[in-house]
Amino acid sequence: MRGICQKRRPQWLLLLPILACCMMLTAGCARDTDSADLILILYAFPAEGELLAKNMAVDRTHRMLGRQVKIGEIHDREIILAESGIGMTNAAMTAQRLIDRYHPVKIVFSGIAGAVDSSVHIGDIVICTSWVTHDFGYIGSEGLVPGDISSYHAAADSIVTTRYFHIDSAMRAEVTAISGRNLALDPIGERTPKVVVDGNGVSGNSFIDSREKRMWLSGNFQALVTDMESAAVAQVCTANGIPFVIFRSASDLAGGSGSESARDEIDQFFKVAAHNSARVVLQFLDEL
Repeated sequence: MRGICQKRRPQWLLLLPILACCMMLTAGCARDTDSADLILILYAFPAEGELLAKNMAVDRTHRMLGRQVKIGEIHDREIILAESGIGMTNAAMTAQRLIDRYHPVKIVFSGIAGAVDSSVHIGDIVICTSWVTHDFGYIGSEGLVPGDISSYHAAADSIVTTRYFHIDSAMRAEVTAISGRNLALDPIGERTPKVVVDGNGVSGNSFIDSREKRMWLSGNFQALVTDMESAAVAQVCTANGIPFVIFRSASDLAGGSGSESARDEIDQFFKVAAHNSARVVLQFLDEL
């Protein structure tokens, strides 16, 4: 009898728990910064982001995909500073997740690289104008034959088959403008590093410590430097239609020089190289 006499609840009340859950999920995925000029700065491992973090007024931090993300300002620019992790998959995965959450208008990557071309010396900062994945292709009797990648390009709104992903032309002009200045860079021995804005960079999921492989990269791609993240981030940025630029400072000669291997050189110079890359990034942000 109680069930019959009791006033029936409106059916929409039954939807309240579901609506509450949806609102919580939406809040978790929503952009949690109000800036319309947000710049995302990525680096692969902690030493590469150390100097950038020191120059950042951090408002808050959180973790994404197990790594720290800082939100704040550098030179009055609202910045997301995040560690991507080492390797192509980590870099692509982190970049896309941060794009989906924060919707940055520009993306910058800063870090170290192995020199490929003989014109690039340890400590030099190279802003390559194009990036390519060097281990994508066909392996047959003659070894690896590099191939083109069919990937979505937001600018064309279609799948484009290409090998090279290009930095933004306006950002290229901005870094070219500061490349000739007397920047405060840490020397390598008695030599002051230079800033180069030109040429091709190559990326793959291997640390290159082989003279033969260095010569192969030079011959096939006319590469200046090699790393393990940049081409993946370049492809993600191109797919999302986000302007990007990548700063890389040579910490070693891929394959080593003299009696030292690339591993020996990177152990000795990676921190100086990482800080020099960050210093050029800071100058770049100051000029925007």
